[in-house]
Amino acid sequence: MRSVVELIEARAEQLADKTYLVFEDQDFTFGRLNQEVDRVAQGLGRLGVGPGDRVAVLLKNSPWFIRVWWAILKLGAVMVPVNLRLTAGEAAYIINHSRARAVVVGEQSRAHLPELRRQCSGVALWLGMGLPDTGGLAPVEEFLELPGSVAPVALDLEHPAVILYTSGTTGFPKGVVHTHGNYLRTGASFARTCGLQASDRLLTANPLFHVNAQFYSCLGTLYTGATFILAEKFSASRMWQWTRRYRANKVVMLLALTTILYNRDPRPDDADNPVELVVAGGAPKGHYHDFETRFGVKLQTLYSLTESPLALMSPLDAECVDGAVGLPMTPNWPGLTNQVRVVDEQDRALPPGQTGQIVLRNQALFVHYLDEPQATAEAMAGGWLHTGDLGRTDERGWVYFLGRGKDVIRKKGENISAVEVENALNAAPGVAEAAVIGVSPPDAAGEEEIMAFVVKQPGAEPGWREVIDHCRRRLADFKVPRFWLAVDALPKNAVNRVVKNQLKQGDQPESTPGTYDLSQDRVV
Repeated sequence: MRSVVELIEARAEQLADKTYLVFEDQDFTFGRLNQEVDRVAQGLGRLGVGPGDRVAVLLKNSPWFIRVWWAILKLGAVMVPVNLRLTAGEAAYIINHSRARAVVVGEQSRAHLPELRRQCSGVALWLGMGLPDTGGLAPVEEFLELPGSVAPVALDLEHPAVILYTSGTTGFPKGVVHTHGNYLRTGASFARTCGLQASDRLLTANPLFHVNAQFYSCLGTLYTGATFILAEKFSASRMWQWTRRYRANKVVMLLALTTILYNRDPRPDDADNPVELVVAGGAPKGHYHDFETRFGVKLQTLYSLTESPLALMSPLDAECVDGAVGLPMTPNWPGLTNQVRVVDEQDRALPPGQTGQIVLRNQALFVHYLDEPQATAEAMAGGWLHTGDLGRTDERGWVYFLGRGKDVIRKKGENISAVEVENALNAAPGVAEAAVIGVSPPDAAGEEEIMAFVVKQPGAEPGWREVIDHCRRRLADFKVPRFWLAVDALPKNAVNRVVKNQLKQGDQPESTPGTYDLSQDRVV
């Protein structure tokens, strides 16, 4: 198998009449979906999309995302998925930085179109999906009427397939380049590690514009010939109903979602579902086994990064360990190995029990950061991916994730650059300087919220409305701080850098008197 395209076509030939994709009340067999992908590829090809072109995709979870994604791959082009929660300015940065030749825009991004088109002058082709009344966009839906044949393109394992953007410590998103081989190696290894079989029915509500849903749920089911059940978006009230309706026996979630489910009032039918296995970052701290018992499932923990989707999972045949993320995923590809270490500041491996940086090495790591050779070299020093995350191992080799060493905040599955938020804050009216940190209040669904410490300019307006409105114009909603505290000065070291550890003094800095909680619209 040399490419994802070969895998798609092999499954369409071998399992033509078997249901692959389920979305709401629609079922798609491997054969039907492949034919529709070919038609979309025919349409994109006629408009000039070809090998090496980058195509930005702003679509929600739906069969159309998969049709467009796989059509891009069949043409030898490269997909650039864009987070739909970003502002127009943030999305435009990704489109321009990736040098996307074409952009596919869905109805959710309709309001951003004028600004995107104004800022992204280098885009040669704009396409719309579900936007029939918007002029100047090629309608993707009409491609399904074309003949379903597309000239084969020579592809191999090292051919670029996707550029995923992730927050970095510089404040600007980095373009993480992955290949067809990375998709295949990771999908196959994920499937083996969680015991995915052709008879399984796997459900996820994770967004397809993220690494998780693409590499695990989609490629894992495609590799094994299993059925992929896709939800448009997560719903705590309907998740277990979906598993019953679609007979899903495996589910892939994010840590925040397991916590949201666990924090709901218990119901007598919580365990009345067909799910055998939930793969997630974990469950609420101290309640891993309680989660399993309440919902009648096996929990399999997962740790990964955009740069390394092939990373760590708890073994399927071992009891889940509260606080541990597991062992290296089991490799399932010729020549593939997967290693993890915890190292000190000199990259020396540390013995069990000592805290250091988690580093990973395998043949499915990202190729490079687009146009950032220095950042790539730093991340891959010595041939190991330096995650920036803190961890330790135990005597069995299990890895425990202990926090993020990089200035990145993790909120509901999103990596948020503290620098990016600080740049927006420092440009706000009435702000002299600001710093942000991640905090974990009791209601934070197991992850982090953003807290801003702000030094105001003399004479600045009281309250936070003006600053928050400024941030909402500059940042996606999930990047706008929830907690706000005015301070006289920020703690700094001898080289004038903010000492954020001092901002985190105390168990709950967000409870500091005078802190404004945006979600509650009140001052602590």
